[in-house]
Order: sequence, then structure tokens, then C-alpha cells
Amino acid sequence: MNSLATMDENVFLDIISHCPSTEIAKFRLLNKACNKRSYEFFFVNRHLRRTNSVFGYFIQSYERFKYRYRFVSGVEEEAPENNGISLEFLPSKDVKIEACDTRNGIMLCVDDSKYKGGRRIPDYIVCKPATKQYRIIPNPKTRYFTIATGLVVIQSNPFRYKIVRVSNPNAHERKKTKEGFYNLNCEVFDSDSFAWKRLNDLELSWGEFLGRSDKPVLSYGFLHWLTTENNVIRFCMRTESWSLFPVPDGLAEDRCLALVSYEGKLGLLISRDEGDDDGLWVLEGSFGKSWVNVKDVKISRAQGRSYVKPLWFPSSDVVSVVGCDRLGFYNMNSKKSRYLHMTTQGFFRPYDHLAKDYFIPFYSNKDNVGLNNIKIHQKRSDKRKDKKKKSQDTIR
Repeated sequence: MNSLATMDENVFLDIISHCPSTEIAKFRLLNKACNKRSYEFFFVNRHLRRTNSVFGYFIQSYERFKYRYRFVSGVEEEAPENNGISLEFLPSKDVKIEACDTRNGIMLCVDDSKYKGGRRIPDYIVCKPATKQYRIIPNPKTRYFTIATGLVVIQSNPFRYKIVRVSNPNAHERKKTKEGFYNLNCEVFDSDSFAWKRLNDLELSWGEFLGRSDKPVLSYGFLHWLTTENNVIRFCMRTESWSLFPVPDGLAEDRCLALVSYEGKLGLLISRDEGDDDGLWVLEGSFGKSWVNVKDVKISRAQGRSYVKPLWFPSSDVVSVVGCDRLGFYNMNSKKSRYLHMTTQGFFRPYDHLAKDYFIPFYSNKDNVGLNNIKIHQKRSDKRKDKKKKSQDTIR
């Protein structure tokens, strides 16, 4: 630790820029100064180049009753839409991105187009687009309408992930809860057991809802959603339990809030159309409920006449923004913008559940994980052969 304290920060950052993202997460715990600098965009770009990683955005469109995708790279040296990342390797060509672990590039896609005996039988597919690997997993209780979904990679070696799904029970199956509350079904899929498990119901007060198009924000191993009443719902992947806490004092009635990830912490972004001061609040600590105002983020007026909304913080000094005709980055220090994708069709409407396009931030290495169907089938075949051989040896 003493040698780390005396080591030049630039040298240290240069060394860890060669490490996998999982190792960088460990180094960030050793030194506060290097931890902060490792979230700056210059380091993110350096790490991407040296580890052959992928960073950008999937743009999900719904056109003519089918989902379509474009991947836009966020790396300066790459052509924005010429990087080989796509979903064309999946067995189905009409899937919806249901959930994504943004920092690990693992996605849950659902194909709702299949029917059997007049009943919808969807395919649930977990995939890694950077390596073109996928695996079809068992279905949850799909007769219930999906409200929210989240996916988290628990560990990389051995590879393990969990998926949480919140759904709305049928009226005759709705449980009687305490007065003023209603229940939502909750299921968890664990790749270790390769099965869904029903958990205790999530309870919300009447009139409080989760937005259907809202994707959760991952921080400290928790998934977070913002309710319509400006409460934060938190799901712990380790204990598989729910908790709820309020936004900062004075913001409970604000309708211009969005959850974001900022330097690995849970952030609450205030972005208003009418020109009032914007701001960013951060939750300190994994179990904390204390919000700290870290900076003023005057983003909505930074683009002149073209209004934009903040979308995601890929680093501490840069925020991705989306507007009616563009997707790009805004550097909060230099106050300069860089556009990744522009269109004349005017369909960029973030946070709008009727929007034609939806944006999924994506950051991934190119390491293989245990999602390749062919290899899995081969392993199963080998296990059957071993079991048959042991049975024959026993008979002999």
C-alpha cells in the first residue's frame, strides 16, 4: 500500500489500463485519487484500445411490428456504425432487448413471435454480442405481464449471472395485502441452478408504479428503479430481497428526475426543459440513504437551440446525451460536444415509452463465457456418455 501511495498516478493508471475491467474494479478500492481518475474519459478510451473492448450504444427500434437494431460505437477511432457488433447471430431475427448488464455486455433478449397451440411461447435468450455467444434459458411464468426486468453478472470466473423479473399477477390471483398496497410477482433466474425461483412479492402503495420502459441502474451490486412517486426501489442480488427509500428532500414532487450510474455509485439526475438549474445527486455507500449534491450539470441548454437529455455517464467528466435528432457526448469540463449518430427523422425521444427508438448503453470485453450452445450440448453429451459408461461398469 505504501508503494502504491508513492507511485506516480499516471504510471499506475497506465499499468491498470491493460487489465480486464473486473481487475480495475479491485484496483479502484486501493486509492481514492486513482479511483476517481479511472472514471475519466481519457482512461476509459485508453482501456478500450488496450484491452480490445467494445463501448457504445444499441439503438432499439420498433418498425413494422418488428424490432430492429443499430450499434453505434463510442470510441473515437472507430467508425460509429462499422464495428461488427450486432444481434444477427441469434437464432431468432425478431427479438427485444429486455435487460442488459451495461458494464459486462451481457444481454437478455426475448422472442415473442412464437406460438404453439394458440398460446404464446417466447424464447428467453442470454447472449454476449461481442463474442457472438448465446444460450436459450427456461421461460419464467410468462402468462403474467412483465413490469420490470434486470440482469447482473455476479462473477466472471466461473461465469455466473442472475435475472430478476417483476410481473403483474392476474386479477383473481392478486393477493390481499395490507390496506393501501398491492402486490407484484417476483422471480429470479440463477445461471448456477439454471432455473427460475419465485420470491416474496414486491409491495407498492396504490397509485405508485414502475415505468414499463425504465431500465434499472446497477450500483454496488444492487439494481435500482425510480417509481412514479419518486421513491427508489432497490433489489439486492445477493439476498434476493427488496427495499425502498426516498429521493433527496425537496425533490419528491419533481417530475424531471432520472436514475444514473456515476463513478460506480447511484446517481439522481435533475434535467429540466424550462432552463432551471440542473443537478446531480449521488448516494454515498451501498446501504446508504444519504444523498450528496456533487455538481451542477447544465446539459439541457449546452447544445444551443437543439434540446438534449442526459442518458448515461460513461465517465465522471462526460455524459452521453440524446435529442430529437442526435446521439452524442458532452464534456462537462471543456463544454464541448461530439456526436456519434445523427438523423433527419427526428425520432430520438428518451424517457418516452411511446418513443420509436430506445438506447441501451453497452460496454464489453471480448472474452468467451459459457453461453455457446454447441459447447454446452457437447458437454451434456459427454456427461450422458460418462453416466452410461459408469452404469455399464457397475453391471459388469
